[in-house]
Amino acid sequence: MNQYKVTFKRVEAFYKSILIEASSEADARHQADNLSNEGEIEFDYCKDSDILDDYILDIEKIN
Repeated sequence: MNQYKVTFKRVEAFYKSILIEASSEADARHQADNLSNEGEIEFDYCKDSDILDDYILDIEKIN
């Protein structure tokens, strides 16, 4: 019998809501985008998440 290494990939969605004071929706989007790009949004990865996709990424035969 052969042995194979099977690699799974799981894509999950974690949700975080924040409050932003802004003069318009576009301004709020811009501020939120800046916070995200600066790494200021912290997600709690221990909470439940939605699994978006789960599939086999690679199968490799082990000698």
